[in-house]
Amino acid sequence: MTRLFTTGAEEADPNALWDFVDTQTGNTDVYVGQLQPFGPIGNLSFAPRTGRGMYLLTSNQYLRKDYGIVTTHTELFWGFAMRVPFLATGEFLTAYTEDPGVYSNRLALRLKADGTVEVTRSGVLIASSAVGVITVDAWYYFEVWFKPLNANGRAVVYVDGVKVIDFTGDTTAEEEFINAWQISGVEESNARVATAFDDIVCNDQNGAVNNTYPGMVRLLPIRPEAAGTDADWARAGVDLGYDEAQARNGTFEYTKLQTADADDLVNFTPELPDLPVGASIKNIVLSVRAKVEAGAGVIAPMVISNATPDISADQTLVSAWRYYQYAWALNPDDAGAWDEADLAALEIGVSS
Repeated sequence: MTRLFTTGAEEADPNALWDFVDTQTGNTDVYVGQLQPFGPIGNLSFAPRTGRGMYLLTSNQYLRKDYGIVTTHTELFWGFAMRVPFLATGEFLTAYTEDPGVYSNRLALRLKADGTVEVTRSGVLIASSAVGVITVDAWYYFEVWFKPLNANGRAVVYVDGVKVIDFTGDTTAEEEFINAWQISGVEESNARVATAFDDIVCNDQNGAVNNTYPGMVRLLPIRPEAAGTDADWARAGVDLGYDEAQARNGTFEYTKLQTADADDLVNFTPELPDLPVGASIKNIVLSVRAKVEAGAGVIAPMVISNATPDISADQTLVSAWRYYQYAWALNPDDAGAWDEADLAALEIGVSS
């Protein structure tokens, strides 16, 4: 699997999905989730790009993925939607090309007050788009390729499917791998308005699928709606009477499913999304919030397509709530691309 990360900001718990969540007040109260008439950073007059959630970040707030001691991410591809309330100068996508755990040397995208998008190497300009690529109060979808090399590195940027930057040259001031990356707002910190982000994905270069630009991604959330084939897990917390209700509301911890046994299965038939005309399904991505209560445990996201099951590799659980993801670019029933008709025979779930 080369899809490293997927979120439409639907999870309502960024601390369980991102490795670091930081704000200008030093707490972890980044605004995320369903649109509210009045958020903590002002009156919002627009909806998420897709689904029910989006991230709203000021210039001193960031959400970071950190790969720790992993040094194998030598090139990464991102897709994300961004919307700004006014134009300011600031980095909004930062890829750290440093030793693991260090956040100094970096390859970044920077917005300028004239609507220009720039690529910077540790704060030094190396490539730029035309003026006015970005305007206020509109969603734009970015596709970005960063390859940090001292020579023949790459930095390529598409905005709404149009290439606006293509740079070849020295793209690192330190290591030739990416140890962490983050998104952040571009507004001045005293403005108390936020940059909005939605539909965020990250691929690396490995494997046969999800190994390049992601395309113009729209993440349409589908949640458990009815019972599926298997029901090996027990309901815990507040018992809502149905396994699908436990899983559907499990983000908020008062309902959950649990098992002490290996290889227990539970799955559900999901909601069916209303796909836009002309859309294609690039991936079915399962995101599961889980933890181990004591000892050791694993979780494996799974799908069943037309009665054909496919279970991902085990992912090791920790004692804190975390999200565990797996992406299926191909339908396990026929090994071909997904189409909308496949969703009628789809089940989603997990194995312990």
